[in-house]
Amino acid sequence: MLIAGCGSQMQEATETSITTEPTITECTTKECFVSAANECHDISVTLTEDAGVFTYSSSTDCVFTKTLVSLDASETQEMKNLLEGKSLTCTYEIGSFDERWVSSLIFGSEYCEGELKDILVELLAFL
Repeated sequence: MLIAGCGSQMQEATETSITTEPTITECTTKECFVSAANECHDISVTLTEDAGVFTYSSSTDCVFTKTLVSLDASETQEMKNLLEGKSLTCTYEIGSFDERWVSSLIFGSEYCEGELKDILVELLAFL
């Protein structure tokens, strides 16, 4: 009897948190994505920026992934071959999403990992 009472209280609390928490299912702007990612929502957005096309995604376990889909047409084929399709992944705490991950190619990525980061670090070493 005591176990049954505890179970129903837990179920009520779970139902309440699900219905009161806003759910963001789709973003079309960087600002929307940052807000959703900061809350560790499972969301993805592809945006065209000055450097090229990027896909940003966030997961419910607070993992951010940035993939460089394609570089701007003005870039050399060598750079395109080197960077296109490469990603970096960053882990963060809820409420602590680093906005620099979507506003900069390299800033904020010191605690991230992946091919995109490794290549960008190498390229910066030659500048």
